[in-house]
Amino acid sequence: MKGQLKKIVLSINGVHKLPRRIIIHGIQFAIALVLIAMGLYFVNINQLNFDYDIRFISFSLAETGLVIFAEAVIGGLVVDYFVKKLDPSK
Repeated sequence: MKGQLKKIVLSINGVHKLPRRIIIHGIQFAIALVLIAMGLYFVNINQLNFDYDIRFISFSLAETGLVIFAEAVIGGLVVDYFVKKLDPSK
């Protein structure tokens, strides 16, 4: 188990700068969307009269945040694969 975890950590540490930036900024944006969605949902529950349109918007924002999270991670890893494949120095 520790050997598998060590392989994952080593492979993540081997990511180039551009794909790492794509992953980091994508995750930050996704977390921001999910936090905005959570805040909007809790305000809707506690402050407002539970408007179903705001509930739908908050769930859509949360779902979009999760999709962007997955796209950023997968896209960054794909870009890293092509950068490593096209880089003649390695």
